[in-house]
Amino acid sequence: MKCTLLLALAVVLPATAQAPVLQDGAAALRRARLDWTAGDPPQEPPGIPSLEVGWGGAEGGGSPTPLVDGEGLGTGTRGWGLGLQGRLVSGSWSASATVLGLREAGRTSGLLQRATLAYQAESGWRVALEQSPLAWGSGLLGGDLLGDSARAFPRLTLRTPELPFPVGHWHVEAFAGELTQGSELPAWIPDRKARLQAQASGLGLEKPNLWGILLRESFSPNLEASLGAVAMDGGRSASGTSAPAAAARTETMIELRLRLPDLARSLHARGASLLLSRLGTPEGSGLALSPGRDRVGLQLVWEGWDLGLEAAGLAPAGAFSAARPSYLTGFSNHGDPLGAAFGPAATQSLDLGLPLPLEGHGQVRLVHLEQSPTGRPNGEVWFLQVEGQWHTSTGRVGASLASSGSGGQGWSCAIFQAFRVF
Repeated sequence: MKCTLLLALAVVLPATAQAPVLQDGAAALRRARLDWTAGDPPQEPPGIPSLEVGWGGAEGGGSPTPLVDGEGLGTGTRGWGLGLQGRLVSGSWSASATVLGLREAGRTSGLLQRATLAYQAESGWRVALEQSPLAWGSGLLGGDLLGDSARAFPRLTLRTPELPFPVGHWHVEAFAGELTQGSELPAWIPDRKARLQAQASGLGLEKPNLWGILLRESFSPNLEASLGAVAMDGGRSASGTSAPAAAARTETMIELRLRLPDLARSLHARGASLLLSRLGTPEGSGLALSPGRDRVGLQLVWEGWDLGLEAAGLAPAGAFSAARPSYLTGFSNHGDPLGAAFGPAATQSLDLGLPLPLEGHGQVRLVHLEQSPTGRPNGEVWFLQVEGQWHTSTGRVGASLASSGSGGQGWSCAIFQAFRVF
C-alpha cells in the first residue's frame, strides 16, 4: 500500500495532543469527550501566541475510506506539501488559522484547513466567524449531527454562557453557514447509483445554507442531555435553478451522557460513562426523531489508556426521487458525512487509546459496518485505523492510516512532521 507524504501544520496543543497535526481540531474534541468521562474540567486554548510549520501529506486509494477524526484528510483533502498554523490572543479576542499548500496530480493548491476569529466575553458569551470541526454528539465515529471526519465548513457561531434552570444548567450553541460540499457523493450514501444519474442530469443542488441549534443541559454533575437540529436549504443547481422549498432537509438528535463512578472504581479507572442517543432522519424539513437510528456506547478512561465500545443502528433509507432538484450528496462535505464517519451504516466500534514507546501515544479503531441494502452490493465492511504521535525537542511527528475491506479494498493515510517556531 503506497501513501503519498502529506501534511504541514498546526495549532499548539498541550502535550496530551493525540492525533496527527492537521487533525488537531478533532484531537481537541476527542480530548474534551475523555475529560468529561473522567470528570476533568474543560481544557482552555492556550492564551499565548504560537506558530508551527511543517511538511507531509495525505492520500487514499481504492474504495473511498475516511479517516475517523480526519477532518477530510485522505478523501476530500489530498496531496503533499507545506503548511503552517498559528494562534494570536489579545484580551477577549482570539484568531487562529491552519493554511496548507498541497501538490497533487501536477498542480499546487492552497487550502484553509481551519480558521477562527472569536470574541469571548467575560460573562461567557462567545461569537465567532470560524471554520473548524464540531462535536454535536459524542459518538466514537463523530457526533450524530456534526462530527470531525469531514472538512470543516465556514459559519457564524453564537454560544451562550451556562444559565441556571430549575433542574440544572443549560447553554445554547447556534450557527449559520454555507456548505461548500463539492460534487462527491459519499461512498456510504443510499441509492448512490440513482443519485449519480440524477447528478449527471443536472438535478444536484450545490452550496446550500446550513443552520443549526443545540441545547445542552446538565441535570447533575453526572448527567448531561443534548437536543439539537441541523437544517439544509437554499442553493442552486448547476443550471442555475433555485432550490425548491420541498428540497429542504432537517436532522434532529437527542442524546444522554451519564457518568458511572461506581463502574470506574470497580475497574480502577479514572472515569466511565454511558452514551444513549437517537438521530432523526425524516425525508423533509420537519423536526422528528422517527424514522431514525439509535446509538449506545460505553467509554472508560485510565491514566494513559482509554477504551470505547459502541453500537449504532442502520439509518432507514427513504424513497429517493430524481423528479426535482435535490441535495444529492445529503449532509456531507467533499464526500465525507458531516456526522458519523460512515453515514447511515450500522456500526459496531472499538476505540483504544494507549501509550507508545519513546513517550508516544497511539490509537487503534476497529469498526464493523453493515451497509444499507440500497448502498453497496456487498453489505458488510471491516475498517481498521491506527494512529501514532510523538513529541520531539522541536515539535511533533505522527501518522494516521486507515484500511477497509470485505466489500471492496480501500485505504487512506496522513503523515506529518511539525516544527514549533514559538
